[in-house]
Amino acid sequence: MNNPRIFSAAAITAVMIMFSPSMHAAEHIINAEARVFKPLVIYVQAGDTVQWTNMTSHNAVSYIVPDGATGFGEKGQLPGGSFSATMGKEGIYGYVCEPHIGFGMVGVIVVGNATQEMKDAALKKADETLQGPFLRLKGALNKVEVK
Repeated sequence: MNNPRIFSAAAITAVMIMFSPSMHAAEHIINAEARVFKPLVIYVQAGDTVQWTNMTSHNAVSYIVPDGATGFGEKGQLPGGSFSATMGKEGIYGYVCEPHIGFGMVGVIVVGNATQEMKDAALKKADETLQGPFLRLKGALNKVEVK
């Protein structure tokens, strides 16, 4: 590598790879236990992957999603075993286990640093879109700690 241009290009590529968001992405585990998700609220960064385990009789379907974000899980479908989702957009995601919503099996994923504005938007969306036992998701949203 005597050519300085080739060396510079290689060095820039190496630095870009080192600081690529996917290189620093983490994986987080949520366990479905009987009729609860543990942890109830999880804090992650954009690009991180969340994996749900022990999902043989459970599902995890997002019902509260930040504007412009894509939800996860399939309504009415049990994934069996485990499944995962990569969290792409900052915001607050509220999800439920549909077969066990009557027991209050809900959870929240906070992507990025939670603000009061984000929390208020999620609670407003819950008021406007959720009904019946799905309103139990508001209790979990209220547990989000803002910074």
